[in-house]
Amino acid sequence: MGRKKRLNSFERKQGSRKAVGPKRISIHFSWEKLDINQGQSIKDWEDLGLLSVFCERMRQIGGYPSLQALGEQLVKPYPNSGFPSNSNFNEPKHVSPAKWAVIHITPGSKEVVAGYLEDHIFYIVFLDKEHDFWPTDIQSRGKVKR
Repeated sequence: MGRKKRLNSFERKQGSRKAVGPKRISIHFSWEKLDINQGQSIKDWEDLGLLSVFCERMRQIGGYPSLQALGEQLVKPYPNSGFPSNSNFNEPKHVSPAKWAVIHITPGSKEVVAGYLEDHIFYIVFLDKEHDFWPTDIQSRGKVKR
């Protein structure tokens, strides 16, 4: 095949790469919905040493597909739809997710990040060091106070 014909044919040789299987879609995180008027700021969490802990948690969770992260309760959806009625926060006007969820920054920690999961993206809405988003009596959850 001449050079001119090769340029016009748009053909190329088949490589030796094997099929890699279906693409695995992992969770991503977005700060664009963060409510800066409630909870703590990013700077507050940085000063308290919580931001780096949460960043590590995001790195860990980011390796999981959404369904697996939900199944293993790395991301914990709240059972009711809509905003929690007993929340110490006011319902934000800029978001209206079908289901709210939280991520504990370490397993079982009081500190949580509240938001929602949509299309494999966890939208961070509140940084909540006191678990005021959905306050619960720790005894009623079957846990022993520390």
